Amino acid sequence: MKGELMKKAGAKIVLPLLLVLAVTAVFLMPHFSPFDRGAPTGAGTVSSKIGTAGSSEAWFWTSRPGTASSDAQNSSAAFASQPPDSLVSEGAKGEESSGRVPSPEQRGAAPEPAPRTPAPTVTALMPSAPGTDVFSEQGAEIDYSNASHGYLMARYSGSGKIKVLVYFNGDSTYYQYTLSAGGGYAVLPLQSGSGSYRVRFMKNLEGNMYSEVCSTTIEASVHGTGCFLYPNQYVSYNRSSEAVRKAQALCEYAYSDAQKTAAIYSYITGSIRYDSAKAGSVTSGYLPDVDDTLDSGKGICFDYAALMAAMCRSQQIPTKLVIGNTSNGYHAWNEVYLGGWKRYDPTFGAAGQTAGSYTPQKYY
Repeated sequence: MKGELMKKAGAKIVLPLLLVLAVTAVFLMPHFSPFDRGAPTGAGTVSSKIGTAGSSEAWFWTSRPGTASSDAQNSSAAFASQPPDSLVSEGAKGEESSGRVPSPEQRGAAPEPAPRTPAPTVTALMPSAPGTDVFSEQGAEIDYSNASHGYLMARYSGSGKIKVLVYFNGDSTYYQYTLSAGGGYAVLPLQSGSGSYRVRFMKNLEGNMYSEVCSTTIEASVHGTGCFLYPNQYVSYNRSSEAVRKAQALCEYAYSDAQKTAAIYSYITGSIRYDSAKAGSVTSGYLPDVDDTLDSGKGICFDYAALMAAMCRSQQIPTKLVIGNTSNGYHAWNEVYLGGWKRYDPTFGAAGQTAGSYTPQKYY
């Protein structure tokens, strides 16, 4: 009897104990979340944690565009907007549930870029005739006060058609400019640098016949890049010109001459198209109008080169307008001083081409 009672008591104790052990074993088994199986193939990867133990941490979903199938993309749509709870640490969930929005740095996003600071404004240099050193004879006048800056200022107060011829160091070749009778000053660039310049005023008699009104010789000691920072008849502009304003806008955030030149060249080659009709009808004596080229959005090589020279010079970047021969014929292009003279051809650049070999003849 006593043995049977012991067996019954033991069963009553063992059965509950086994039940407790079975329940405990269930709770101690590893728990697997659906997200522990990894991201959809090709749809993305889960980044490592951000921060250290005890700090506010977060997991983030990073997508790889173009690699997931359509099914994987659909199944992962929820991840794109918000990571699942099983991928968010307690610290991050606590921060969000408390109403505090994590900063971009805590979320792993790049901070907003700081506002850009505009480059200092550049004022276009303009020629002047202060009257300090002047030659005057028979209505012809030359103010050479700024010869050291690479230019002369010439005008004629009489009547008739006047041409001015400028020779350098006794050479027989010359640069030719037209003056309006009774008009204002015209800029005569001293593009050959320091030396002796002979200036002749020639009055038209008839047809192509001219006679000399007067002449003089001026000794010039030119500093730096001289005339290639100023406007002249071939590269004509003033501070209110549209080309000058456009150059200022293009160079607003450019700090170096190289950056400014690149911005101007890119704009011209991308915005001005070649005018084939004009190329077939232009006559001798044509002078470019840079604002007209800018406004119309088209021109010939002379117009391209004059516009680039005007825009660069207005930013105080020494720039030449060059006329000469190339493998493709008579042409106009530019040379810009960026630690040395570098050739730019906006006409052929606009077409993604080159004119081949270049042989300069005249600089303006």
